[in-house]
Amino acid sequence: MRPTIVECMREHAQARPDAIAFRFLNDLASAPQELNYHQLWQEAGVVANFLGTVASPGSRIMLFYPPGLEYIKAFYGCMLAGMVAVPLYPPRRNSKSDRLTKVARSCQSVLALTTESELAAVQAAWNEQAEPGMALAFHVTDTLDVTDARPFVPPAIDPAVPAFLQYTSGSTGAPKGVIITHANIMANMRHLSLMSGGHAGDVFVNWLPLFHDLGLVTAVLWPVSLGASSTLMAPATFVRDPLLWLQAITRYRGSMCGAPNFAYALCVDKIADASLTKLDLSSWRVAYNAAEPVRAATLDAFGTRFGACGFRPQTFYPSYGMAEATVFISGGNASAAPISLVVDRQELAARRVTPVDVGDALATRIVACGAASAPHDLRVVDPESRRELADGQVGEIWFAGPSVSPGYWGLGAQTAEAFGQSICNSDLPAAYLRTGDLGVMVDGELYVTGRIKDLVILNGRNYYPQDIELSATAAHRAIRPGHVAAFAVEEDLVERLVVVAEVEREHFRSLDVDHVVAAVRQQVLRDHEINADRIVLVKPYKVPVTSSGKIQRRQARAMLLDGTLEVLASSATAAPHCAAPATATEHMLAPIWCRVLGRAQIGTDENFFDLGGDSLAAAEIAAALGRHRSTELDIGQFFDTPTITGLAGWLDLVDAHSTRKSQLMAVPAAAVVRV
Repeated sequence: MRPTIVECMREHAQARPDAIAFRFLNDLASAPQELNYHQLWQEAGVVANFLGTVASPGSRIMLFYPPGLEYIKAFYGCMLAGMVAVPLYPPRRNSKSDRLTKVARSCQSVLALTTESELAAVQAAWNEQAEPGMALAFHVTDTLDVTDARPFVPPAIDPAVPAFLQYTSGSTGAPKGVIITHANIMANMRHLSLMSGGHAGDVFVNWLPLFHDLGLVTAVLWPVSLGASSTLMAPATFVRDPLLWLQAITRYRGSMCGAPNFAYALCVDKIADASLTKLDLSSWRVAYNAAEPVRAATLDAFGTRFGACGFRPQTFYPSYGMAEATVFISGGNASAAPISLVVDRQELAARRVTPVDVGDALATRIVACGAASAPHDLRVVDPESRRELADGQVGEIWFAGPSVSPGYWGLGAQTAEAFGQSICNSDLPAAYLRTGDLGVMVDGELYVTGRIKDLVILNGRNYYPQDIELSATAAHRAIRPGHVAAFAVEEDLVERLVVVAEVEREHFRSLDVDHVVAAVRQQVLRDHEINADRIVLVKPYKVPVTSSGKIQRRQARAMLLDGTLEVLASSATAAPHCAAPATATEHMLAPIWCRVLGRAQIGTDENFFDLGGDSLAAAEIAAALGRHRSTELDIGQFFDTPTITGLAGWLDLVDAHSTRKSQLMAVPAAAVVRV
């Protein structure tokens, strides 16, 4: 491989100019948008030429793009120009998050790129969040002249300089920018390809968010490092109809395709039996499962369901990684079925691995995530003594090698805490990354068993419980400050968010459970764009804490699950509302909401998010509506009209507008009076 991804792109543009680099699918019915390697080089060069007129090498360029090829051109354009890309998702309308300005302040960016369609929304979000004196220039790239004949001469790129910043959440709500150098990229590409057998003939088919480390590396960077092709679709497209992902793999003979665990579970749950006969998954060689805990039950269910479609057990490739290591740390044998261990779950929670029989009441299966390739090094270390642990002992996962980031942008203290660590009583260099994850090595295989810092992982995204707890505390005066615990529990193979909150004693008699639960749920949703599936209210001193007053989230979780937590009230005990549908559109919507949200009955005035709705459920409802009517529903509409009555009213207004427009268009020209 070449020393930088830019040189890989140039090599493929010269040697294989007509080979498809990227293909984007809006759906399978319409023609895809495509970029061959020559076009990728040329159009990324147009962006680079433009950037050269408005910024200097090393500048941090914030990218706000919807899923699609324009993002890819801009991302590679930044690197061609010697600038540092900062991939971010376009802010949602009505979002109260100040993440945009926090990132801009962190990376000291003064320039952002976007598309013409996103410009107004991104500028509006900036204007709402920006503090006095903050300035950010916005430029649109999809209107640049791609036929610009000016020759592009890329600058010499030092592999040691940053290529992009991958922003993650910070433990106090302040985002951290992981520095990924050009050398990090190529080291991780070699690591990935060596472990999985990736080659130029592979066909990548993915729907992952391209601003997120897993999607960015495996769908945008890895294919170009190989000279392979990458077929993409928007995350919302997959969520609306998971079948489309598998159909795309079938059509384009996808071989290298992956996602977090929840996506495989969604395929099992949402794809009808009648659709299986039209799928051919025999070309799928590596199905990586990463970004959240790998569930053995999900692997079994997916393999059983889609085995008749040509999916093979050895196709599954459980993996482990994180942004601080570019993305990929370890993976298994790409030609063998996944390995798992059956252990005692209570012992595992106590950081001990005790094998038990499958039928044991406390049995749980953990899945191996393989090993690392040289020159990378993977160790399990006691987080307190910093001594390496023997096989079979649970400790913190430490990782070293050329894929490891230099650290966090502008955060020296946090970089020193996580990077460049040394193992006590060892001659190994001080070059290890502390992952914060717990794991155990057994027979040369890494098993990831948990988190040291109680990180909440939902749908492949990481959330710090402290941030969620602060939001819950701010939601209502009845919540006792400093006595809230947020954690995830597994239900039906899916991780779900639970918030346990103490109620101030003076609010007991007048406690309006519905109001408090709704306030907490809305505050968490507004601040973090996730839904709290269950909100539990307890009396003072019932949330377990340490002697120093720190919240014991794991103990709170265990008490809730085993029934020893004294519950005052919860979202499950809130009084239901059952206002009946009154209009034809409300009657049409009600059964769809009930089916998607798993309710026997839903009142037309009940809030979608109070009922457990989230972006996945919104996308499923939107897809169902698409089969009933021509109006296309953006899932953002649920934030504006989160009740059946509100959504029905909006749909009726859209229909009335469309009807009126059709009537006007049908008026004969002679009948139109012009003044």
